[in-house]
Amino acid sequence: MATYINTVKHLFESYKLWVAQNPQVVADFETTAKWVSYFIGSQISKSTVSSELIFTLSNLLILFNDKIIEQAHGAHRVVEKTAYRVKVILTTLEYCEVLLETSARKVYGEKVRWMVIVTIQAIKTIGRYLLLFKFNENIIRSPPIKQLDRKTIGQVKQSDLGLADDAHNGLVKLERSGRLIRKVEGAPPLHYRNWQSLENDEAPNKKPFILLKAEVLYIAKPMLHLMSSAVFGTKSWKSYSIALVLDIVSIRSYYDKRDLLTKEQKLELSRRTCNLLTFLVRSPFYEAVSKRKIEGLVDFCGRKIPFAKNICEPLKDYIPQMQDTYFYTWST
Repeated sequence: MATYINTVKHLFESYKLWVAQNPQVVADFETTAKWVSYFIGSQISKSTVSSELIFTLSNLLILFNDKIIEQAHGAHRVVEKTAYRVKVILTTLEYCEVLLETSARKVYGEKVRWMVIVTIQAIKTIGRYLLLFKFNENIIRSPPIKQLDRKTIGQVKQSDLGLADDAHNGLVKLERSGRLIRKVEGAPPLHYRNWQSLENDEAPNKKPFILLKAEVLYIAKPMLHLMSSAVFGTKSWKSYSIALVLDIVSIRSYYDKRDLLTKEQKLELSRRTCNLLTFLVRSPFYEAVSKRKIEGLVDFCGRKIPFAKNICEPLKDYIPQMQDTYFYTWST
């Protein structure tokens, strides 16, 4: 037994070393795994769980490999430990939620599936509120832990990764508050000092009320939509409109104070704005308007573009399944 454990440990250490030394090769392998999941899902109508399993495992592998690469390159982000654990839980849930839902529906039926949905969204809502109020996060990413850019990981400066000690500019970033202070040896000559506070790359700790309200609304949207769906029905225009209005009000509030956001937060705001387009393929708008338009476009491409028929016909069959599986108006 001891020999077996030692062998496993040796293999694990060898794997960590290989990942750390070959980040780009690992990224190519992870991307291939994702495309395999798309291919399986589009080619075999009964393989939703199988394709989601591959997709979920590939995302979890990326999360695990990113941690290995961060440690190997000394790119540790300064995050409070409990906050980081909350982010890991939320990120894992986002990667696994569709797999859990489809598995519950396939094995136990619709009732258990909706129980799983409510449980997942409740945990995500609580976790996001913890990050917002207890750990003073601002606009929360989805998923909260960003994937590393493997191409530039070796070239990234320490300051870009949020390191506690920046040897290049003589600054120290405090772990709990995230505040930047200057080291004694890093202070400029007396006649060059402006005696002003250092500018932090993060938004101020004390958020304006309008930004706090915007994030509270955005976090609450999934649960509010679930409750409205329970009252009005899952394909009701009322529950659809509630989710759409909450999104628009939240995004509009952020744009009114966009100058207070960091570059990273502006990118997340742009992602949320682009996500409004998904309301075009969510029920009941999809059944009433989009379905005929999309099917007509796919048929046109299949007839007019050479060799496209073999792709368009399976895609047309897969679109309803994809719409039913992925485009929930309560999902963030």
